Amino acid sequence: MSTGLIPWAAALALVIVALGVIPVAWRLLAGPSSADRAIATDMLGLLGVCLAALTAVVAGQSAFLDIALGIALVGFLAAVAFARLLERNGRKPVVRPAE
Repeated sequence: MSTGLIPWAAALALVIVALGVIPVAWRLLAGPSSADRAIATDMLGLLGVCLAALTAVVAGQSAFLDIALGIALVGFLAAVAFARLLERNGRKPVVRPAE
């Protein structure tokens, strides 16, 4: 690993993304509707992709990029499956006004 600004920036980004998991996990557990929980699950997948990509930068191992790609594909398929489930049930997702 090189001794420059990139490893420090990647480590800082790792900490920031890891802290972002806390409110998303809260929404997953306390979300009032299933749509909130599904979006929180999708966001956790995106944060997992970010963590895997940043780990690849910090560790210098490109295998973590394969993991990030796998997480992204599974997250995309889960989002499509949830959209089809909502469409099949004939419900529209609840859009809440901004507070």
